[in-house]
Amino acid sequence: MSIKKENITFPASIGDANRIRGYFYPTESGSPKGVIQICHGMAEYIGRYEEMIEYLNGCGWHVCGMDMLGHGGTYELNKDNNMPLGYFGAEKGAIFKTIADEMKMHNEAKKRFGDDLKYFLYGHSMGSFIVRAMYSLPSCSTAFDGYLISSTMGPNPAVGFAKFLAKLARRRKPARLVNAAAFGSYNKRIKKARTPFDWISSDPHEIDIYMADDMLGFTFTGKGFYDLFTLVAFIQSDEVYNNLSLRPIMFTYGEEDPVGSYGEGVRKVIAAMEDRGVTVKAKSYGPYRHEIQHEPVRGEYFKDIDEFFSGIE
Repeated sequence: MSIKKENITFPASIGDANRIRGYFYPTESGSPKGVIQICHGMAEYIGRYEEMIEYLNGCGWHVCGMDMLGHGGTYELNKDNNMPLGYFGAEKGAIFKTIADEMKMHNEAKKRFGDDLKYFLYGHSMGSFIVRAMYSLPSCSTAFDGYLISSTMGPNPAVGFAKFLAKLARRRKPARLVNAAAFGSYNKRIKKARTPFDWISSDPHEIDIYMADDMLGFTFTGKGFYDLFTLVAFIQSDEVYNNLSLRPIMFTYGEEDPVGSYGEGVRKVIAAMEDRGVTVKAKSYGPYRHEIQHEPVRGEYFKDIDEFFSGIE
């Protein structure tokens, strides 16, 4: 099966003539199941999900997504507008404008695919932080019929200090010291790690592909890190946990993922949601790392995504 891809652009919520690059991947099925919107992770882009998208298209799903500001095709659109990689904008609440962009992408999808289908939201890593925020915001949460949270972060008591460090860094330049502080320990449980990115996948071939792509694994700017940590602080706040939408939600993770504190952090988030009345479906994929979609178990993972969203009435 060949994948069909349609590119769109729309105005970014931060303004200043910035634009967002979005993508539609329509299924060839005559009876589509619905629309799955993907929120990508940090320092990557939607194109990395095309193996998963092709599988979901084959199951009858339309898929859509956008490259966030400072990432992928959106970076390419705006790089002549003083918008570097790993940067969400100059204003204090820029990360929340990215949430507004995700809602714009949803509205573009409704124009493309219609109002009669169900709409679902999938977020991986940093994208899962975006999705967790949207799950609690009344302006967003009712727009989607179900949510999938992939490889998310648990409670992080050091986020206030992380914001302080990021604020000291240069706003528009790569914040290498902040990057080292944030990710320097992520390979600590891997014996004889070959690269700084071995924590992403247990498959060396996938790591080689990752490292060969300039649009992957780049270092965020100081302001980009500040916005990221602002988002992390928000999703672990009482404001979020006291306003959860209660719509169907699933968490997926690997036990060797440092982002989720090797499963422990993810389970704490699930427990906190369940304490507030959310019915959570969860699956651990065992001894795999951060990107289940690029692990040997991904066939099972793709099937689970299809079955979860298909089972939501």
